Amino acid sequence: MGLLRRKQTGSHTTTLISGPYQGTLPANQAPARLRVGAVTPPGRPVTGDAALVSGILLGPFQVMLVQLTAALPRAAWPEPGAELPAVADPADPMRFAVMWSSGPTEGGATQPGDPSQWDHHELTGWDDGPGGEHTRAIADWLAASGFTPGDFGPALATLSPDLPAVLTAACSRYATVIAGRDAVALMRTGQPAQGVVAAVKKLPIPAEMLPSPSACMAWLTLDVTPAGGVPYRCTIRFGFRSPERFTAIATVGTALPLRVAPADRNQVTIDLPALGITPG
Repeated sequence: MGLLRRKQTGSHTTTLISGPYQGTLPANQAPARLRVGAVTPPGRPVTGDAALVSGILLGPFQVMLVQLTAALPRAAWPEPGAELPAVADPADPMRFAVMWSSGPTEGGATQPGDPSQWDHHELTGWDDGPGGEHTRAIADWLAASGFTPGDFGPALATLSPDLPAVLTAACSRYATVIAGRDAVALMRTGQPAQGVVAAVKKLPIPAEMLPSPSACMAWLTLDVTPAGGVPYRCTIRFGFRSPERFTAIATVGTALPLRVAPADRNQVTIDLPALGITPG
């Protein structure tokens, strides 16, 4: 899709969704990236072709889930998972804009001008899309990518009061959702169990959401054997601070000490203290 491709020649122009088109990059804007999660028709009436786009905004600020509406024909809609160059105000990242390509292409042809971006959703409210299609699509994409409601904090409910519950339900199809602080508490209070790693999948969590460049997040599918109980299988999300720790723990066939919540056997965590590792 040429409209979204980074140009080899020419220049980018920018439209702030919270203000009129100026065609220049304001001094208070910093480079950012929009990782696209969902693209659907808008739920609100618009004139002409338009795409409702939601995704995670990455830059020199706390990672945010954002939404915009852009005047784009369907053939030019970005695909979920694509990363688009953007700019944002670090002091108020909701003042952001995707930098759509414009100007001459590699072959010298002129591309269409930057599409209009409008609906500052911080002011107009979240658009669920037709029949709630968009909210379901972004929740499904976030869950399939390994994100949970806790990754976005209270801002998620501020953006859309219904989204945390929709995302929690979507996450349950992939792995048990347990907050980091609850996992640490479970290491002290949970019932001991034994586990074996049955499957591992690294998650595409952006570096901006991890404690260090060497850290990563993964889904671990575990065969759990409670003390005196019947073995069962569950999947959890777990973070690793280094490649060495990932290899030592997240290898298929590795036996691990576990802790299980007495009231919910799917609430499982690795007993790091039993491995001589201080959680944190």
